[in-house]
Amino acid sequence: MSETGAKTMSSLTRKDTHVVMTLIDGAILKGTLVIERTSRLSDTLNKHDKDFIVLSDYEDNHHIINKHHIIKVIEVDSLELEE
Repeated sequence: MSETGAKTMSSLTRKDTHVVMTLIDGAILKGTLVIERTSRLSDTLNKHDKDFIVLSDYEDNHHIINKHHIIKVIEVDSLELEE
């Protein structure tokens, strides 16, 4: 998928972060998480006031994920996901 084909959110307060996520059931999800522009991915995942995050995959599906079911999250450049 080209960079122009992917949805990108342009905001002054939030940014899209491209990730590959592994869940406890072995599922691997690729997509974007919207996080605060001033935060790191790890800050978002470690927030204790929210148990769920939303991952948008590259087929326009949205996954509501309990953070306790995540084993690993790797931040990647969007170009790496085209393989």
